[in-house]
Amino acid sequence: MFESGDVGEILVYSLILIGIAFGAFFPLAFIYSMLFGGLHQSKMFKRLLARERHVATLVGGDNIHTLSTPISLDKITQSSLVMTNITVGPSWWQLFLGGIKSIFGGNIQSFDKILAYGRSEVVQRLREQAIGEGWDEVINVRVETAMVMNKIKGGQQNKLGTLEFVAYGTGIR
Repeated sequence: MFESGDVGEILVYSLILIGIAFGAFFPLAFIYSMLFGGLHQSKMFKRLLARERHVATLVGGDNIHTLSTPISLDKITQSSLVMTNITVGPSWWQLFLGGIKSIFGGNIQSFDKILAYGRSEVVQRLREQAIGEGWDEVINVRVETAMVMNKIKGGQQNKLGTLEFVAYGTGIR
């Protein structure tokens, strides 16, 4: 069927095809991120706002407070830690724009969108978790943000990490 020269040619052509596929993937993924990343993030924000409105109608307001004392002065029968977290990362296009903007300085608006979304999402998840566990309110709420980075060869940190948002507070009944 195949001669020994044919197998070598097939191997060479296969390697060339694999190289072209990998070489084309990253530019195509970057262009896809540029075109559709903003649309995807807009949809995520709209879904988040709908969830926030739904919880506000269920509870009759906001059940999350940064105050260290409860708003309602009823007797507290039980309390416990309520905590949730989320990790989010910018798109390749946002990283590209942020890298260019960091050269010139100033506010990096592409990262502001990710930070705003992450904070809003983690607080909304805390609201939903409090309702699911039966807490009337969550007081003394705190939100922490941390950069999660991967180590690469040579002990350096990968700058393309994600952001972790942690929200926690004291649930009361």
